[in-house]
Amino acid sequence: MAGQVLILCATRLEMAAFLDRHPAGFADRSDKGLRVFSSADQSWDLVISGPGVFNTARALTACLERFSPAFILHTGIAGMFDSFGLDLGDAAVAVTDTYIHAGVDKCRAGNREHMADTDPEIMQSRMDQAACKTSRHHPRDTDPLSGRISLPFAYGYQIPLDPLPFDLVSGQPMTRQGVYLLDSDLAGSSTDLLAESLGCRVIQGPFVTVSSITGSYEKAAALSQAFSPVMESMEGAAAAHVAALYQVPMVEIRAASNRVGERDKNRWDIKKAVQTVAGICELILKEST
Repeated sequence: MAGQVLILCATRLEMAAFLDRHPAGFADRSDKGLRVFSSADQSWDLVISGPGVFNTARALTACLERFSPAFILHTGIAGMFDSFGLDLGDAAVAVTDTYIHAGVDKCRAGNREHMADTDPEIMQSRMDQAACKTSRHHPRDTDPLSGRISLPFAYGYQIPLDPLPFDLVSGQPMTRQGVYLLDSDLAGSSTDLLAESLGCRVIQGPFVTVSSITGSYEKAAALSQAFSPVMESMEGAAAAHVAALYQVPMVEIRAASNRVGERDKNRWDIKKAVQTVAGICELILKEST
């Protein structure tokens, strides 16, 4: 890794610990709603995109029209899936990132049992049962791969979706199902570096990007069963899409702030995850200079 780094993150909160380590070492270059901070030695730029796929696509596109980084470091906090054995504050490096909403949804309403699944009272009853169940159990007491929980049964949607009849990024057929490949060299070297020096567990694996935060363990289990992801975020696939269009290498590295499906923020550890994000950035930047 060598050259200028463009750091991309959804919120300033996630970068607070990193910016606190550089109190006089960066300049605010925000302009026209684009929040950008640049280091005094011009070794890195940081763009705060705002949350979600649309904010991310807009912010990264605007930056790549202005800057020519050697690579993009997409980082921040994220929800982790229990099946990989991570703990809060641990980190993961993406090998792929899948936008789970891309594809073709096959309607199954002709199935009588499935039609019953879409009845509002039945669906509400099942969601109430799931909420009651998860309120009594800590996530570590729940095996996300147990049983045959699936979104078609619980929510009336097919998962994963069938492929689109066209590439979302020309020449990348996996994008027909919203799957974006991340730079394997960057992912590998970053994992080795962080595993040696970050001071927490670091693994590689697939990520998923959602447009709505997963709000139950039942849905978390369905996503785990369908995609075997390490982490869930709301931005990764959008950043990967834009990076692919501009042909700029990207590495996505996130710190676990919560377990996917856990909506009780008393069980989150954002502070610890934000410190991990700062460590990720420091190590990657040091290696790139």
